[in-house]
Amino acid sequence: MQWPFKTTIKFAGRDGNVVRLQYAVSAMSERDAKQELERRLLGQEVFGYTVEDVVAATGMEAAQLQLPEGCIQLLG
Repeated sequence: MQWPFKTTIKFAGRDGNVVRLQYAVSAMSERDAKQELERRLLGQEVFGYTVEDVVAATGMEAAQLQLPEGCIQLLG
């Protein structure tokens, strides 16, 4: 069964500014979540980021997200 994992990526600009984005990734494990997000970013030709953190969503977060299997969602 897949579970949502909150995955944070970081972009560092040339001017020193840092931007962090957090995604919910439906996957079997933290490793699978990281790999799936990296695969999709590569497919969109997005480079220059670092995956900072991958953590399983809590039961309450998972219920709120209702993330379908195989889905990735940008969190606000």
